[in-house]
Amino acid sequence: MRNSIKFIIISVLLMAVVLIHLFTGTFSLTFTDLMDVVTNQASDNVRLVLFEFRMPRIIVVMVCGAALALSGLILQVISKNPLADPGIIGVNAGSGFGVVLFITFISGSMSQHLYALPLMSFIGGLLTVLIIFFLSFMGGTFKSNIFILIGIATAMGVTGFVYVFTSMFDESQMETLNRYFAGNIWGDTWPFVYISVPYILLVSLLVFFRIREMGMLNLDDEMLTGLGMNVNKEKIILIILSAMLSSLAVSVCGAISFIGLIAPHISRMLFGQNMKVLFISSLLIGSVLLTSADLLGKLVLAPVIVPTGIVVALIGGPYFLWLLMKAKQI
Repeated sequence: MRNSIKFIIISVLLMAVVLIHLFTGTFSLTFTDLMDVVTNQASDNVRLVLFEFRMPRIIVVMVCGAALALSGLILQVISKNPLADPGIIGVNAGSGFGVVLFITFISGSMSQHLYALPLMSFIGGLLTVLIIFFLSFMGGTFKSNIFILIGIATAMGVTGFVYVFTSMFDESQMETLNRYFAGNIWGDTWPFVYISVPYILLVSLLVFFRIREMGMLNLDDEMLTGLGMNVNKEKIILIILSAMLSSLAVSVCGAISFIGLIAPHISRMLFGQNMKVLFISSLLIGSVLLTSADLLGKLVLAPVIVPTGIVVALIGGPYFLWLLMKAKQI
């Protein structure tokens, strides 16, 4: 099957999931309601549900799914390990620690500090990834074979600090933090769309400008050095871009793992190793996966909503074990 047909199928699948997401919920919508919105004849209730509740959530989930997928692709290219994922190597733990610091030292509700929370989450995630990255240098050379192991160990250490701070939390603070770690999409309003979508689009564009370098990083580091590439510099730039994507995504969507692992892996199975094709397909598949998980969380135990992060973990955990078994790591 040609790549163009595969892209059409994935795009149609994404559109189908989005439409089902729009129509389903406590307040069900119909195709007629959608047509009434287009012709400006819809009721106030329909407009409220569509524009204030469902559309911003869908946009946030789609964009954050794409961001996590692209972040995972970058990490897998840098580490030369198809099992690398922002959540597995500690981005979620670092961003969570930033959220903990926010809750501890900044009083007031989330709405009063809308821009501070993503900033704290970004700083926590970025610093954690940079620590892992520099600890992976041995003798001035990046050791991709220990990158994930150091990431897991660092994540455990950061999680320990999280527990120290949470021991002093009251009930409302713990509720906020539990929503974050469960992957509950709480940033589902238009203000979060305004602060997350432009940021992610800009960083994704910067990554696209480095597609050639990402493709070359599949080669041996010594060979790339001989060709004149500053390998360490390129990896540092890409690791920062990856951390920027994943940390903002989890600051809005909560601690969601495995999207960055699964989406690039599916992309490789479908499209091969061409980096430009992988870039686009990973974005699309990441959007499909996270939007579908959010939809399943809404429908499976309706009217109870299962946090999206839990749905992703229930799917991603077995998939990760399957990848390990396939790679003969266990």
